[in-house]
Amino acid sequence: MNTYLHDVGKILKLAEGLGATEAEVYRVWSREVMIKATDRIVQPKVLELDAIGVRVAVGKRVAVVGTQDLSEAGIRKAVEAAVSIARAANEDPDWRGFNDEVGLTPLNNLWDRETAGVSPESLASVVKDAITAVSEGSPVSKPVRCLVSASSFTIELMNSYGGPVKQCMTSVGGWIYVKAAKDGKEGTFSGDAFARNLREFKFSDVAREAGAKAPEFIDSKPIPTDTYDVILAPRVATSVLSIMLMPALSALSVQQGRSPLASKVGEAVMAKHVTIIDAGADPTKPDGREFDDEGHPTVSRALIKEGILLDYAYDSYTAKKEGRRSTGNAWRKYSSTPSPRPNHILLKAGDASLDEMVREVKKGLLVESTIGEWLSNPVSGNLNATVTHAYLIRGGEIKGTVKGVVLSGNFYELMKGNIDLIGKKVETHGSATAPHILLRNLKVAGK
Repeated sequence: MNTYLHDVGKILKLAEGLGATEAEVYRVWSREVMIKATDRIVQPKVLELDAIGVRVAVGKRVAVVGTQDLSEAGIRKAVEAAVSIARAANEDPDWRGFNDEVGLTPLNNLWDRETAGVSPESLASVVKDAITAVSEGSPVSKPVRCLVSASSFTIELMNSYGGPVKQCMTSVGGWIYVKAAKDGKEGTFSGDAFARNLREFKFSDVAREAGAKAPEFIDSKPIPTDTYDVILAPRVATSVLSIMLMPALSALSVQQGRSPLASKVGEAVMAKHVTIIDAGADPTKPDGREFDDEGHPTVSRALIKEGILLDYAYDSYTAKKEGRRSTGNAWRKYSSTPSPRPNHILLKAGDASLDEMVREVKKGLLVESTIGEWLSNPVSGNLNATVTHAYLIRGGEIKGTVKGVVLSGNFYELMKGNIDLIGKKVETHGSATAPHILLRNLKVAGK
């Protein structure tokens, strides 16, 4: 058996023996079972990856090479290529070395044996249950598109200063899009779910809710252009927070002059009742992990506390450039250079219920889903999103449904001067967690 497959230390020594003044070996193994469906299973698939990334420095010249050829010859070729490329590269005057604090934050419940070994047949039964649940929500609803995947990851890292460190993680995620038809008209709704293991994956509940809500949007229509109070559902709030804050809170964006939050540490950038946490060491979150992609221990910490900007997200490169420690926020693929971003953005819950928020709105919207917010500008802070599903609120009551209008405004002005109530029940979607939030006097472009 080839010992190179099981000993990152040997690969590290090989790199140093070939002339690297520093080296780092990143090993990743993953298995993903994926099920695609409409109103029936259409495409089960199993994807596996076993790869190594070798990053080396020769003085201040740095290179990274990845390979999926894990034969001894394949690994040697990758290491030789990395050293050769580094020797020919231009010097980076800001290079101050790899992460020299290799370690981990012990977390429970990141990995589950059943989920790691799930078969396509077992996962397909989860999807079939969800398909049935759609019609339980409403007999006029049926799933149009559905995707569920169960993944397991093992990551091992070692560099010239420490390690190896190793972490194993599992996750289950799913998304379903439902269509309802009645009297020649159609309405839609979608939902998603995440869990670390199959036991906690409540996908049928999401599918049932989507089936129940799709008929409500059959007669949705635009409303006149005006200023409205807007309640953002957690799925919308998390999307907006991810798109606007992930790049803005990255130390790399700050150092490159591409963040609207540059040079504002210690200043009020949001309302006093807004606290943003980087939940990097929270095992219940999709991005929670024991160490980052440079082997630095992760932490959970406030980046914005009671409206005051406290810090940015750093990897080793950006941290050492400022003479400080990494914050455990490096992200990479096995064949790429790490860069920093928040691990998982969490908007701290408030104390308002959704019913209380609705009662507080005289003229407004409860926005359940949007598209196009990814075209917003995180550098300027300008936010734009097209509403696909919203409830119209009049006099504190739901009075119909809305689609096809556009929300716009400056994200930071909204989060500082327009955010009123924050909900008390959070939801996780993608790389962020948030409750409902009520924004006052938001510009809405309609018919």
